[in-house]
Amino acid sequence: MEEQIDFIKEAGKKNTGDVSPFSRTMISKTLDQLELADHALVLEIGFKSREYLPFLFKKATGIGYYGNHISETLVTAASSAPALKINGGTAQFSHAKEEGTLDFGNNFFDGCFTVNTIYFWKDPVSHLKEIYRVLRMGEKLSLSFIDKKNGADLPWTQADFNFYDVDEVKTFFRKAGFVNIEVAQMTEELTGQDGKGVIRPFINVVGKK
Repeated sequence: MEEQIDFIKEAGKKNTGDVSPFSRTMISKTLDQLELADHALVLEIGFKSREYLPFLFKKATGIGYYGNHISETLVTAASSAPALKINGGTAQFSHAKEEGTLDFGNNFFDGCFTVNTIYFWKDPVSHLKEIYRVLRMGEKLSLSFIDKKNGADLPWTQADFNFYDVDEVKTFFRKAGFVNIEVAQMTEELTGQDGKGVIRPFINVVGKK
């Protein structure tokens, strides 16, 4: 929970508890679209915490996970925690640059995923081009977000968020070079302050290099 609060502070937001941007369901559904093979190297842009890594490591043997985040506090906390020993998977974490530049070589990763991050990118196409660069040919980016019509009234999105509709995000993908772009309407169930379940829709976009 402390790591989640750090992320909210970094974005200049307060988590009201009514609708949380940190949902394992949203992350797991986003990950499922990558269909990772054994020993895949996977990049996450804007990781939230280490709590869902066991789920990732159980998807295939020997996965190499790389978490990237703009918060130095979050990176330090994740890096100093004990290593996870699940199915031969490994995890390492790095500090992200504001402009989205990634310190990895071309054609390095077998997949990339990111959840609830596109709102903060000053130039989404530049960020996507960097992701495209570090992906191996034929591999995928899976990106999930809340679209413009559903995001504007959320309590944690009242400033510094840029929301987009599906067509805008698809255009960003195409400009970055991605092909075979697929869009899926998905939902996740959250718990509100009253303890009742809340169904929240989100969009998943997958593009292939």
